[in-house]
Amino acid sequence: MHIIRRVLRLTLPYKKRVLLALLLHVLVIGSRLITPLVTRTVVNDVIVGGQYHLILGLCLIIVGLALARGTFGYLRVLTMERVSQSVAYDLRTGLYNHLQRMPWEFYDKNRVGEIMSRMTGDLEGLRDFLGNGIITTWDNFISFVGALVFMMFMSWQVTLAVLLVLPVLSWTAFRFNSKIRPIFRQIREQEAVLNTRTQENIAGIHVVKAFVREAHEEELFQKDNRELLQLHLKASFTWADYVPMMQVMGELGTPIVLLVGSYLTARGMMDLGTLVGVTGYIWMLTNPMRMLSNIINMLTRTVTSGEKLFYYMDLGPSIREDEDAQTPETFRGHVVFDNVSFSYGSKKVLTDISFEALPGQTIAVMGATGTGKSTLVNLLGRYYDIQKGRIIIDGVDVKRHQLKPLRRQIAYVPQETFLFSDTLEDNIRFGRPDADMSRTKQSAYVACADEFIDHMPHGYDTVVGERGVGLSGGQKQRTAIARAVLTEPKILVMDDSTSAVDMETEHEIQQRLKEVLENRTTFIIAHRISSVKSADLILVLKDGVIAERGNHAQLMELGGIYHGMVMDQMTSAVGPGGATNG
Repeated sequence: MHIIRRVLRLTLPYKKRVLLALLLHVLVIGSRLITPLVTRTVVNDVIVGGQYHLILGLCLIIVGLALARGTFGYLRVLTMERVSQSVAYDLRTGLYNHLQRMPWEFYDKNRVGEIMSRMTGDLEGLRDFLGNGIITTWDNFISFVGALVFMMFMSWQVTLAVLLVLPVLSWTAFRFNSKIRPIFRQIREQEAVLNTRTQENIAGIHVVKAFVREAHEEELFQKDNRELLQLHLKASFTWADYVPMMQVMGELGTPIVLLVGSYLTARGMMDLGTLVGVTGYIWMLTNPMRMLSNIINMLTRTVTSGEKLFYYMDLGPSIREDEDAQTPETFRGHVVFDNVSFSYGSKKVLTDISFEALPGQTIAVMGATGTGKSTLVNLLGRYYDIQKGRIIIDGVDVKRHQLKPLRRQIAYVPQETFLFSDTLEDNIRFGRPDADMSRTKQSAYVACADEFIDHMPHGYDTVVGERGVGLSGGQKQRTAIARAVLTEPKILVMDDSTSAVDMETEHEIQQRLKEVLENRTTFIIAHRISSVKSADLILVLKDGVIAERGNHAQLMELGGIYHGMVMDQMTSAVGPGGATNG
């Protein structure tokens, strides 16, 4: 019930509308409850009593009650639908904004398909409950209580006879809820798995087709889909075990009323009009009993969806600003790593990393795959928190920096280039949406992106596909570099950002970058020696520690790991026997 109460609290900003909807529905139910009283009068006073002059007025009352019921019902639907859609809007917006504040670690642990399942299926489940479930529950409760009161007023003997089935019905409903709830939880989890499977397959469809793995992917999908089918069947079988029994017990109300009512009428303890009136309340009294299984079903689904959705809402950002967070008076790009260690869970990635980058210097980070190069530069913007040591930027520990001002001064060109499904102009201006066209074109020039953009039919207005589909790897990387340059950062991070660019273009980009990055600190992760040889400081990582440091000449003289990399690349370029490859 905690989840249901929490869902209901979402309607508090719209409590006046909710109260209005509930009041309108009380009027709807009231019009139903009055109708059997009118029917009793028709039987006793008109049919039995012979007062035929009353029939027209009584019929008009019944018609008026029907019209009132329709009008109030229409207004109630409009009011409650407005509430449910507004709450869904608030919840969707709040969850989206909450996800924007979550750290990278959250997205490392939670798959995109699962998150999308929460924002669509689970959220719609809550909206449906707010739009229909509240009124359905309210309708059945008020109808049952109202019919019970009116029936007690007409004949307490008949009412007590009908209530004999309630204890058995309540026990069956409790058992049904305890059985069906864990199954619905499994269904929602499996739906998230299936959504993730679908999302990953569609996102990676080019790889699937390139390796002719369609059949394999179809088999995996069928396996997950079959498991979802089995869970739905299990829920259906559980439903079949309990719901028909509950419906039968609800249906017993009619024969009980007729049996007891006929007996009382025959003994002169009840008039015919009262018997007819009582039968008019049978549906209002027994329908909530029949609907009990559906209500339990709906509430269980709501609780299951709410648990999944509120789990994300309650999962606060693990990286928070201090209350007295600071911002340096002037950002210069002075970076100090002081004995920094970092782990992903129990996996140690970086150990005792110490170095200093002065404003305007270029720091290159090299090493084999998996040595922590990307992790090191990701710590600059405090996208992860370190376990030991300090990272100081412009005299302030990053843990005491205000996050947004800090991150605005650091521009990333990530290893995996991501472009939005938008125009090239808007992709380049993503970090500076207020930039004019001349600055946008200048950034594209620095990244050598103008060369291919100018040859496109729509130029900067060309819309790229999702994740940059339609552009080559090199074109996407150059667009990403232009996006970073346009922000005019004090610290630029280039994580293997020219790997898909030919060496001639890479050299041209480096020359153009020198002009705009003067007095800006640059971190470069690369495998090509040509990308790092001019760096002021080269850090060579091995097993998460700095194995070598120095500039190109110093490391070549050292004759260690870096020297070996250079020799390997020279051998690869020249080829055995001195022949030039390519």
